[in-house]
Amino acid sequence: MGKGAVIVTGASRGLGAAAARALASFGAPVVIGARTASDLEAVASDIRARDGRAVAVVGDVTDESVRAKLVETAVQQFGRLQGLVNNAAMLQPIALLDQAEADAWEAHFQLNLIAPVLLTKLALQSLREAEGRVINVSSGAALRVTPGWGAYDLSKAALNHFTRQLAAEEPNLVSVAFRPGVVDTEMQAEIRSQGREAMPPESYARFVRSFETGELLPPEKPGRALAMLALWAPQSLSGEYVSWDDPRVEALAANIS
Repeated sequence: MGKGAVIVTGASRGLGAAAARALASFGAPVVIGARTASDLEAVASDIRARDGRAVAVVGDVTDESVRAKLVETAVQQFGRLQGLVNNAAMLQPIALLDQAEADAWEAHFQLNLIAPVLLTKLALQSLREAEGRVINVSSGAALRVTPGWGAYDLSKAALNHFTRQLAAEEPNLVSVAFRPGVVDTEMQAEIRSQGREAMPPESYARFVRSFETGELLPPEKPGRALAMLALWAPQSLSGEYVSWDDPRVEALAANIS
């Protein structure tokens, strides 16, 4: 049987777009989701221009109807759902706890945690049939505390634990929390433009220095690793938090035909 579809959220740019392109290059059809129609359609068109298969679903993944459409499109267009990449996320609010607005925290958790959980729940039956994979895009922030990043630190830590919970409850699936490293994306630009006031000076300076010295990863490198996990992550990795450059990830390259 050929490869089933892989859903990638937050796929209009950055890591999500890179992962979608890599998945298509490996022969997997992709259903890509994001809010910005023009950018998302451009990614889908680029994939199709390279003889890949891609369908764009425009909308906010915090919306139940959008989540349902992502799963329905994958099954109806491509026969089965093989993988789910929960990538859509936000950094805001960048603010100390006593200064952050309550609605900003609520919006953050709706996107970074609740949406991945509920999208996974919707996709479970189809994923079970394919003995598929769920890859939750996490962060090094899940393991450390940065003042001003309370919402992001907590949501990514919770996403790691959701990954472990899913692995325990769905033993026939493979569930992995993925650390992409420090990637040259819009989120990094957001940190540089908005983080000075809320972050400790040394933390802020580190992000600026990484950009100025060219240390940020191009999205294509972790995007390729993310795609390989979505297609071939072994059962031995289920429940784990795995970095993009882990040797066990690169070993999956042997599966590429």
